[in-house]
Amino acid sequence: MADVLSVRCPDCGSQMKVDAETGMVLDHKAPRGKTVDLDRSRELLQKQQEERDQRFQQSVRAEKNRDDLLSKKFDQSLRRVRDNPDEPRPLRDVDLD
Repeated sequence: MADVLSVRCPDCGSQMKVDAETGMVLDHKAPRGKTVDLDRSRELLQKQQEERDQRFQQSVRAEKNRDDLLSKKFDQSLRRVRDNPDEPRPLRDVDLD
């Protein structure tokens, strides 16, 4: 009978028995998986949910502020044009062609 080698996979940690002559895998045992701590997983999910909610609320506030900022800029530009109707329009790249 041929020699049988017991080899551990460096990547996944599984245990294999290999025939030394032919190189064929005779037996394979999958590594034990990590145990899942459900309480810890639940806490992590809750924390992620809270972070998502906070980011969403922050984006809503930023969007509200953005509307106010754009309307202020528009009002300033409109006032500037109304106050100085003789001021020439700024040149655009299209105007130079």
